[in-house]
Amino acid sequence: MRRHDQRLLARVFEKRRSLTEIAAEQRLTRQAISYRFRCALKKQLLVSEQEADHAILLIDGVWFRFKRRPWVLYLMALWPVNADKARFLTPVLLRGSESKTSWQRALATIPDARRDQVLALVCDNFVGSRQIAQENNWIHQLCHFHLIAQLRRRLGYNVAKTPARLLRQSAYRMVRRVLDTPDDAEAGELVATLRTMAREGLGGRRYTNIVRSFLRHFESYRAYYRHPALRLPKTTGTAESMGRIVRDLERRARGFSSARAAELWLTNYVTRRPEVTCLPGKLSTN
Repeated sequence: MRRHDQRLLARVFEKRRSLTEIAAEQRLTRQAISYRFRCALKKQLLVSEQEADHAILLIDGVWFRFKRRPWVLYLMALWPVNADKARFLTPVLLRGSESKTSWQRALATIPDARRDQVLALVCDNFVGSRQIAQENNWIHQLCHFHLIAQLRRRLGYNVAKTPARLLRQSAYRMVRRVLDTPDDAEAGELVATLRTMAREGLGGRRYTNIVRSFLRHFESYRAYYRHPALRLPKTTGTAESMGRIVRDLERRARGFSSARAAELWLTNYVTRRPEVTCLPGKLSTN
């Protein structure tokens, strides 16, 4: 890839310059610099990615709409075991809503050699995530942040201290303890209590359903305790941070004219990003 092409991509993606600004500086028309930029993007896609060691796979989806139809950008990052940086793979933009089938399509784009290096999957609790992990013989670690955020939104802080509110808060504290305690026996006792509470209801169908979902998958939320050598992260924060950066890029690009334009911009931007720091889940000893 030519050096001037790399400089152009760097000025847009890394120095956050607009094509209009660059065109004015180089005394070119907006159409001319846009053409050069598109050519540079296409050339960059041909650059091969570096290989990774045994790794953890972190994934997250970013939603878009084109012509009033939903699309999802599927973000995937490999975090080598015993390393401090995660590197993003080529993202995949697919039409339709996020689902098990669409994630299978996105994951199928990972070269076999890299898929064989994956030991664990870290994701939010979308339908089918556990099945995907089982199909690939990956350890399944669910994101704590998504669960905690769902529960906190429905605690009812602005409601009077009704029995339902107090019951929800009690269940919330138990869930947090299950997530964090290193004691499997204690976690088991708390889960048993939560099951009884969920059967009786927690003052609202949505809140009760969130707790029931947690109880079905609580072992996946505690995978980082069962496999300490892998240093599994407890959240998908690395992938989500890239999602926020993608949104910022969309804003600076003043939106994408089509799914094809979005794919060209975002694929190049994500694969050009430097390695991102990723932190393992902290193991409690209390």
